[in-house]
Amino acid sequence: MNKNIDFPGLKISDIKFYRFDIPLREEFKLAAMSLNVAHNVLVKIETNVGIIGWGEGAPFHALVGETQDIALAAGKEFKPYLLGRNPLAIDAIVRFMDKHLPHNTTLKSAIDMALYDVASKAAEMPLYLFLGGEKREIETDMTIGLCEPEEAGEKALSIKEMGFNIIKVKLGLDDAADYARLKYISDAVGKDVILRIDANQGWDRMRAIRNLKAYDEFNIEFCEQPCPVNDINGTKLVSSQSTIPIMADESLFSPTNAISLITNNVAPYFNIKFSKSGGIKNAIKIASIADAGAIPSMVGCMSETRLGLTAAAHFGLSNPIIQFFDLDSHLEHSIDPIEGGISIENGMITLPDSPGIGAEPDESFIQSCEVNVLC
Repeated sequence: MNKNIDFPGLKISDIKFYRFDIPLREEFKLAAMSLNVAHNVLVKIETNVGIIGWGEGAPFHALVGETQDIALAAGKEFKPYLLGRNPLAIDAIVRFMDKHLPHNTTLKSAIDMALYDVASKAAEMPLYLFLGGEKREIETDMTIGLCEPEEAGEKALSIKEMGFNIIKVKLGLDDAADYARLKYISDAVGKDVILRIDANQGWDRMRAIRNLKAYDEFNIEFCEQPCPVNDINGTKLVSSQSTIPIMADESLFSPTNAISLITNNVAPYFNIKFSKSGGIKNAIKIASIADAGAIPSMVGCMSETRLGLTAAAHFGLSNPIIQFFDLDSHLEHSIDPIEGGISIENGMITLPDSPGIGAEPDESFIQSCEVNVLC
């Protein structure tokens, strides 16, 4: 703990919101939307003692109802409240944000992340230790978006050759193409590679039951969000009928959602993402509920750079109920504007031990974003 800091007197002296646009190598498609550029938001929190915190959010409009412009507008709403506040009062700040703007989870997650970066830097601890976690192995999958089945097979083989043992496959638009995509992938990589599938709400309950039964021949670990979020009973029915476990994703935003999903026995697995929970504070609450309900969980991502992914990996170490990791979005990016942060080799994530998140944007890249500071 840094004894030179007056912790009660610590204040937020300034906060900046940036358009953080990251081009992708190629168009990334899922059932609900597609993108060629990750239109992320970047938050910089400055303090009166010189400690700087960084946070990132990746708004997927079809999943969280938020675009980059909406997120930046929310930042303008929050800035007057944040200035002069003690950044260590994370609980009070998060409660205010949730009450002031009940939605806007992506922007709130970026602010929350920056606050935790400040707090763990002030404590001179890597974030995972600050959250009470400890080091353990982290193995991530790598994702294949919607594409032609033959192309999916080629991509899967390339991913296997990169050393990954787990491949996540996007499905949900065309049943015949989905099956063919999995067949090409399975034939290319063999049974030793674990497959995870994600329909992104693309099926109704009967299509989901039919499709998942057809996929029994493949080595599938679980299926994320087969049915629309407004059909919780449908997801529950599919879960009861399928031999492939179901993971709640878009139906899990809040701690309240977590309680409801467990109480109603909807799905045996959870996918926790900062862009849905509104950040680390609420993600910790969701993980604790999952832990109490014996629901193994995954920490996932949208299209964050290694800044957001590093924070997510730190969080993933905070509770052993988080058993699965889907932290690969930066591998789709054509540039890497982050210094420090996680590295991946053969699918295994190495996390920095420097104070805070241990990752920050390259200063020269930030200068190119400067004209897009909102306030």
